Amino acid sequence: MSFAVIHMKKFKSPDVKGMQIHNQREKESQTNMDIDKERSSLNYDLLNHAPIDYDERIQQEIDERYLGERAIRKDAVRLCSFVVTSDKTFFDGLDPQEEKRFFEESVKFLQDRYGEKNMVYAVVHKDEKTPHMHVGMVPITSEGKLAAKQFFGKKTELQQLQDKFHEHVTKKGFDLERGVSSDRKHIEANRFKALTVKEEVKSLENELKEKLDDKQSLEKSVKDIEGRLSDLGKSLNHIKKVDEVEVKEKGGLVRSRTVELAQEDFEGIKTLAKVSESLKIKSEQFEGYWIQEVQKNDRLKDENSILKKENDRLRDENKELVRENTFLTRTLEKVKNYYKDKVKDFSHHVGAFKAQVLDKMGERLLKKHFTDEQEVNGAQIFLKVKENEKQEKKVSRGKEAKNRNDGMER
Repeated sequence: MSFAVIHMKKFKSPDVKGMQIHNQREKESQTNMDIDKERSSLNYDLLNHAPIDYDERIQQEIDERYLGERAIRKDAVRLCSFVVTSDKTFFDGLDPQEEKRFFEESVKFLQDRYGEKNMVYAVVHKDEKTPHMHVGMVPITSEGKLAAKQFFGKKTELQQLQDKFHEHVTKKGFDLERGVSSDRKHIEANRFKALTVKEEVKSLENELKEKLDDKQSLEKSVKDIEGRLSDLGKSLNHIKKVDEVEVKEKGGLVRSRTVELAQEDFEGIKTLAKVSESLKIKSEQFEGYWIQEVQKNDRLKDENSILKKENDRLRDENKELVRENTFLTRTLEKVKNYYKDKVKDFSHHVGAFKAQVLDKMGERLLKKHFTDEQEVNGAQIFLKVKENEKQEKKVSRGKEAKNRNDGMER
């Protein structure tokens, strides 16, 4: 039995553009090798007739519907992205019209649950191994607040999302089991981690590189400011210091005391006064700017530290998954060696089981997945049986459709 799968992830402003590029295939992906570029023309958006700018569309919704008195924080969640899918077996059993209806009903479910106006795109990808849909939501509440926490702050909400989504699609005629919650310990969760951890590590490495580039740019900016302050000071060196200016006193008892100095020195003093005032203003400006840059530099250091820790955690997790995979592989080999003389055609059965699991996962059957020719033969037998079952279902559906038509004619 196939599962009804729905996941949600939150995105802040810096991550929105990357989601747009991926969903609308604006650049060739260097990490997702499953994308078949020749089939990308089959992708479609159920809510937009043409590609959109995600940042502009989100800002438009905020401008029109946000009623909060405070300015929106820079680190606020601006987009909640849902992924809706099932396995390859489920989609292989649907004709194109039914497949589209499944995604349309999924969008209606999200619109009813979280607000029709909040849904800004619903992109269906048909150029990967298994059809799936990305639905984008701007988390604006009925009170006009941008608050993803009010929608998804409670842990029970994501569990109820799984329940209600499964309930909705089964009512609409799709034969699916409820998806398994992400917080339960089971083999599907480990499989999901194994498939995504490499991609997440790569994403974090790219983000860390961007932060380091920002840090280098910031340090260069600070040095530039310090150099400009130094140049301003040096620009006054060619002017004679005030204490060095020769002054002749005149007047005294009857007339007011005055001083006499050379025209060149007088002009120099005027220049010093003007430059000094300008230097004071610029110095205050640069000092404020320098403080801001230092604070920004400190924030970048903190972010880099957090990213590095997360990167290290994911690497450790990846190593653990590799060890687990090695353990399972070796265990299977031990089982094979034990039963190969006790059970007839045991390797054929192993090959068929492997093919069935790979097919459920939506993976292609490759020779590297099988250890010998007997396993390959078992996989081929599985594929033949599956193809026969598929043909029988088509014939059965054809007969049912004919019977319905005959009934309507009567």
